[in-house]
Amino acid sequence: MVDFLDAADALAQEMELLQDVSLNPEHRHLWFWESPSCLVSPKSLSTKPEFEHASKSLEAAGWPVNLRSTGGDVTPQGPGILNVSHVYSTQAGHPVDLKEEYDRLCSPIEKALGKGASRGWKPGAFCDGDYNVQFNDLKFAGTAMRIRRSKADKSRSAILAHAIMLIDPVSGEAIEAINLFLGLLGEERRIDVSAHTNLPRSYSRDSFVANLREAFLA
Repeated sequence: MVDFLDAADALAQEMELLQDVSLNPEHRHLWFWESPSCLVSPKSLSTKPEFEHASKSLEAAGWPVNLRSTGGDVTPQGPGILNVSHVYSTQAGHPVDLKEEYDRLCSPIEKALGKGASRGWKPGAFCDGDYNVQFNDLKFAGTAMRIRRSKADKSRSAILAHAIMLIDPVSGEAIEAINLFLGLLGEERRIDVSAHTNLPRSYSRDSFVANLREAFLA
């Protein structure tokens, strides 16, 4: 099942799940969701002096800006863009290894995609980084993470691992909105729609989500 709700509500719910796992380390949440069209920005960009003006301009253009607590960069949301939020706790006494935790997030997506899946940087992609999931050398998924020391057990950490996946082709309008936002913030980087790919036509959305859920829970 995939929930459809406003991105602001989804981001707030992610933090509620993280709080739950922090207080209850044995709990685990795997949640799939989509939202109406908007942009999601890391909170780090909100410190820029142009942020308020840029946000108002994007909202007037039909692309409201929401802030998230995980890292990463500006990403689009909208129909055909699938999010997975995996919230869980590390083992007691086990130090957080970022590579290991990102592997827990990327590997199920790669398994669900099958042959042609890989990970790494893709110049021109939004939210580019080491832990992009690519399909045939084009960006399919972006990832981000929030880590919090467990309130119930200081030897454990609560982890919110998030991925955004392009089920349908990312729209030129979404990329234009990101580039407008970045430009208004004074950022020099630009996003290229051709750096991205989407779920192959031979895959049905429902079967992909089912395979993805199975891979995460395995």
